[in-house]
Amino acid sequence: MIRPYRHINSKFHKIQSFVNHLFLDVIFRAPYIANPTFDTSLVLSKYRPLLEAVNDEYLLHPLRECYKTCKNLSKKHLKILKRGVHQNNKIRILCNGNLTPLEYSDIDLIDENLSKQIKTFFDKLYDEAVNKAVFYNKYGKIEDYYKSIVGKSRTCRCCGINKVLIKFHSKRSALDHYLPRNHFPFTSINTNNLLPICDNCNSKYKLAENTIFEIIKRNSRIVSKTRKRAFFPFSKIVPFPRIDVEITLNRALSEDLEPADMNIKLKCQGYEEQIDTWDRLFGIKENYLVECCSEEMYSFYEEQYIADLNFGKTHQQYLDTLESNRLFDMNFLRIAYLKGLNNYSSNS
Repeated sequence: MIRPYRHINSKFHKIQSFVNHLFLDVIFRAPYIANPTFDTSLVLSKYRPLLEAVNDEYLLHPLRECYKTCKNLSKKHLKILKRGVHQNNKIRILCNGNLTPLEYSDIDLIDENLSKQIKTFFDKLYDEAVNKAVFYNKYGKIEDYYKSIVGKSRTCRCCGINKVLIKFHSKRSALDHYLPRNHFPFTSINTNNLLPICDNCNSKYKLAENTIFEIIKRNSRIVSKTRKRAFFPFSKIVPFPRIDVEITLNRALSEDLEPADMNIKLKCQGYEEQIDTWDRLFGIKENYLVECCSEEMYSFYEEQYIADLNFGKTHQQYLDTLESNRLFDMNFLRIAYLKGLNNYSSNS
């Protein structure tokens, strides 16, 4: 993350209480409830309309199936599932690597149909139910949640170079499930897990990549799975770690410069593992090298940097100007680019 989004107070966040009630107070307590099947009388009255006003196939049907399966589960398995609800929604702690999440593959080992029905519930909750009037009248629209987070900032916080749609657009960019919902149950509407993201990061690079496990496959089979720390994408007050980019050139600058003609390092002391995860998820090094070889970056060098030098500004003065607002308009990358060009020229 080049910089985090700020936490906001949102009604949309309260949907998580609805989810927790369903699974912790009802579904995973099924063996201790007299009712043989699930119905809306088992949930708090304030939540009943949410289940009754949407298509049964979205929420009620998978809940009934989950309840039926959980009726016959052991205390040990129910404890694992309850713990999963709590732990999977502690996104910051999971990113720090201090907690073990519950994955759908773990639930498969308990009961494959239960895993399937839980996934159906959370997919339908996010894809369908939250867009129904009964939900957004109570919790607000997901579009409004998006706009309240992104505000007027056009820069994608994941890569720092591409753009997202802002609150004045009639449409919105994607909301990424930072911990992918295909891997982690109970997190599909957790607002600590939903962040605005550009199309390049969302649809071209990250896709369903597992954020906190590096998975290596060979012939479609998993050969290794390693726990990894990741940057948490939200922050209230604590300053976000500064990430520096270092560019070196293997040949002199020209209009036909290619990524292979440059080397790149991403530096953030004490956060080396988070940097590796960031690069793995979003192809950061590749995207930065490509940007440095773009027509726009070359034009910036010729039309702005060289022009200012011709008017008497020194190289260091120009860098200091960019540094004063380093996260604006890719200035952090321009600094690295100009340092790389200058160092190559000095060493030639």
